[in-house]
Amino acid sequence: MMTLSHCLRVWVRCSCVLLLCALPLGGAAVAAEACRVMDPELQGQYTGPCVAGLAQGNGVAAGTARYTGDFVAGRKHGMGLKVWPNGDRYEGAFVDDMKQGQGAYRWGAGSAWAGQRYVGAYVADRREGLGSYEWPDGRKLSGQWQADLPSPMLAAQMQTTIRVYAEQMVRVSVPGAKICRSVPVGISEMDTITATVLAAEGDLLRVRIERPGKLGGELDGRTVKAGMELSDYLDRWMVCR
Repeated sequence: MMTLSHCLRVWVRCSCVLLLCALPLGGAAVAAEACRVMDPELQGQYTGPCVAGLAQGNGVAAGTARYTGDFVAGRKHGMGLKVWPNGDRYEGAFVDDMKQGQGAYRWGAGSAWAGQRYVGAYVADRREGLGSYEWPDGRKLSGQWQADLPSPMLAAQMQTTIRVYAEQMVRVSVPGAKICRSVPVGISEMDTITATVLAAEGDLLRVRIERPGKLGGELDGRTVKAGMELSDYLDRWMVCR
């Protein structure tokens, strides 16, 4: 025969089980889904702190693009890194979801300006103030930018540089030419890969690798070795000095 106290204990245990079953599964996931990120390119997944339903603090958000960095009230605000599907990436300061302050934008492999980079000041998502424009082969021009465009003096220098570069491209496309390409290694080092031109095919070169460099022999994520033949964009190479 069950005592009154035993019946009460059984009733409490059953009530607790029923209460737990009534709670939604994956409470943490539900909270994460409810945490909004305002940038439409980042609306998909979010991992990080949340305040009043908005991303707040250091977190990671991903949608068509991916961002790792600081959020305030659901917006990119502070320091962070944003990467787009074509490989473009911006690392630096954000204010209210816009690039603002000091930062570096590098165009990715899927861009027409692959490997080129701007390092300098931004205001309201535009290049504004002192900045440097850099090419993959090491050329660099520094000066003032306004409303995302170089100043007239800097623009003239860039046109001259581009013209000289175009003349170089003619020489690069000649079969048998000895050409070089500078590639970044890690954060601060550069390596040089040398090759011989086999043929020019529009914007592409067919080349044979002669020396794969001294620091790892990697070209756009591919390991290269002496004697290997491959195709690459013509404007990424220069005639070896």
